[in-house]
Amino acid sequence: MTETAHIPENPADQPDERLFADFQPPSYEEWVVVTVKSLKGKPFESLISQTYEGIERQPIYRQEDAAAIAHQHTLPGAIPFARGPKASGSLIHPWGVAQALGYRSPAETNAALRHDLERGQTVVNLMLDEATLAGRDPAGSDEADAGGLSLRDVGDLAQALDGVDLAAFPVIMDGGTAALALTGLLAAVAERQGVALAALQGWIDNDPLGALARDGSLPAPLETHLDEMAWLTAWAADHAPGLGTIAVHGDCYQDSGGHAVQELAFALATGVVYLRAMQERGIDIETAAPRMRFVLGLGPDFFMEMAKLRAARLLWSQIVDAFGGGEDAQRMRIHARTASWNKAATDPYVNLLRTTTEAFAGALGGAESLHVTPFDAPLRAPDEFSRRLARNQQLILQAEVNLTRLIDPAGGAWYVEWLTDQVARRAWALFQAVEGQGGLAEALHAGFPQVQVAATARARAANVAADKDIFVGVNRYPPPEDMVTPTLHPAPVPADQISPPVGRYEGVAADDERQQALLDRLAQARKTGGAEVVQAAVTAAAGGLTLAAITRALRAGAGQGPSVTPLASFHIEEALS
Repeated sequence: MTETAHIPENPADQPDERLFADFQPPSYEEWVVVTVKSLKGKPFESLISQTYEGIERQPIYRQEDAAAIAHQHTLPGAIPFARGPKASGSLIHPWGVAQALGYRSPAETNAALRHDLERGQTVVNLMLDEATLAGRDPAGSDEADAGGLSLRDVGDLAQALDGVDLAAFPVIMDGGTAALALTGLLAAVAERQGVALAALQGWIDNDPLGALARDGSLPAPLETHLDEMAWLTAWAADHAPGLGTIAVHGDCYQDSGGHAVQELAFALATGVVYLRAMQERGIDIETAAPRMRFVLGLGPDFFMEMAKLRAARLLWSQIVDAFGGGEDAQRMRIHARTASWNKAATDPYVNLLRTTTEAFAGALGGAESLHVTPFDAPLRAPDEFSRRLARNQQLILQAEVNLTRLIDPAGGAWYVEWLTDQVARRAWALFQAVEGQGGLAEALHAGFPQVQVAATARARAANVAADKDIFVGVNRYPPPEDMVTPTLHPAPVPADQISPPVGRYEGVAADDERQQALLDRLAQARKTGGAEVVQAAVTAAAGGLTLAAITRALRAGAGQGPSVTPLASFHIEEALS
């Protein structure tokens, strides 16, 4: 009789010790001895690396390294949210594929948008040109040549969104300093489509401190911008509860060369300014915090970026708790985008590899929406091919890497949990330093964030120039000299937007009493403030007033805005020039 091995019905029920009964686990000290021998004379300390954040990275991590970290014993979707904003992770609702689109004309943007929404994109993400972000007329300004969609009035936005069901797709627009007027345009387009405002989802980003840090100035006093933020938030709470009205851009600090701790600390400090401002204007924490979206960059340090998103949620939960906010208010909403400072123009195809690892870090870190930079973005407006590759990078992570079938796949990893704790501790210390200066607005005026970020940028540039930081195609393995890289200049301003007839961009013709009445109503509402200002802007937009006319009416008599030293631009290729 032949004997056969007994196979238990469920091998997973057997104790793990049976698998390793014949193996004696080595101690850490024994591992160090063997490792030192393999180094052939180099000291063990040569395996320890220093990050830009000042964190010493060890060559190996053990269970005891993470044993005292409290957040690792919490559940995804539970306070403090380090393990993810939702209990179900991406099982039910995967992160939003939010590729930014911003071709110069509304027609071109619409064609690309409708094409991409049919092929896996799930969020409308419109990138606007600088003039639109500032609420200024596009013609005759330097901003007219900057990349992004140029919007003049509700007709332009309606054309850009033609055929797009606003009840089915969330809409994201970085509103710059013209968020209130842009909200008026979007609401007017929804009314044209017959979509109830209550069905709108998404964000109109309103981040005056981010604009101040990036551009160095604001068109009106900060208090005026914060008033508009409060009016928008109150209006949205009553009329469009699914529409976010506050944004915090930490990505501007990373794209200027800053490291993860700096980006996170300055973003948290920005968020605190907005929470205080909303409370001072009668907007409670339960209304304000859920309408706030954090936009964070994803750089090349895979584990650091993952840990940054986890640490961001942990710290924001503590901050909102200190403001008296409940569970939903403490849940941070994160949109992540792959960084721009490390994308090569000399060898753009390697950008595909960079953005893949960055997007992977964002997905594992728990971003709720994600933009992947097309590989040719440093050179030109992305075409259909490069947009498809960027979009499919996300779709592969969801459908083929199976990240939509796992809840917090990085949770419990000793190194990840340890690094999350380290980033959180250092970001909290830097955040407190900003608070000690009176908050982020005062710190920007003193130049504190700018100096901090510039120092990191200089260190990055020096390491790139010295080949200590390796970027393939830039300072290592450059492309062959005969490789031709295509370039494309920004599209010219359409002919009908150059030298417009007098009054066209004013939004009011001399004999048009109806449009003048709309302006008068907007001016009157502004005197009393509140949600009525936004409703007047919606009516004005629906009545044909331009974005610039609405913005000017809102800012009439507001006075001059603040000026600070702007964040300096940074790019790895500049370090070698």
